[in-house]
Amino acid sequence: MEPADLVSDAAADPTESVWLRANRRLVGLIGAAAAGLLVAAAVAGLAAVRGSGGWAVAYGVLAVGIGVSAASVAAVAWRAAHPRLRRQGGDLLVQLGPTAVERLPLAAVEVFFLGSQRLDRGGSPARSDEPAFRVGTLVVRVAERAVNEHGWQGGGPWAAWEDGYLVVDGRWTEPLSVETLRRVNGRLAKAKRQPVAEGCRPVSAGGCGV
Repeated sequence: MEPADLVSDAAADPTESVWLRANRRLVGLIGAAAAGLLVAAAVAGLAAVRGSGGWAVAYGVLAVGIGVSAASVAAVAWRAAHPRLRRQGGDLLVQLGPTAVERLPLAAVEVFFLGSQRLDRGGSPARSDEPAFRVGTLVVRVAERAVNEHGWQGGGPWAAWEDGYLVVDGRWTEPLSVETLRRVNGRLAKAKRQPVAEGCRPVSAGGCGV
């Protein structure tokens, strides 16, 4: 079972759910790379066992090095399979990168909308005078007051803050479409109608962690 499926919409607790999943094709490619490295490590290990003298040591060191690389890539694949957006109680958790997660109070999240970002051939943001291609994004609009109070900034390779908006890179998510946008906005609206903590006040009153 993939991490993205560990918390499903059918879960008994309605305050725990996945809103936006990962790009499973990309996760599969990373996983395949990890498997390839693991096979290479096994071959090098076998050569070390059958070799002798300096060759055995060299193959042994190579096997260990490739094995460590395989484990690292497998860990990235496992983390990459985690949902990009998920609800946890009164918060929206946004996966910024393999280890970084931004926790946003649901009361501070106003709406989601589709966007795009110009990137150069290396995948970095392109300047206006550079040849570029566009990648789809999901933009999270957060209440300005909440952004100012928390000082949210920075980010990671999968999502980052830009001018007070949290921009989720579509290359790492499930396909972004109008239907996807309608779904996440519908879940946001439903979540806002469901109080998750006693005494939680609307954003205008400064409650819900804002």
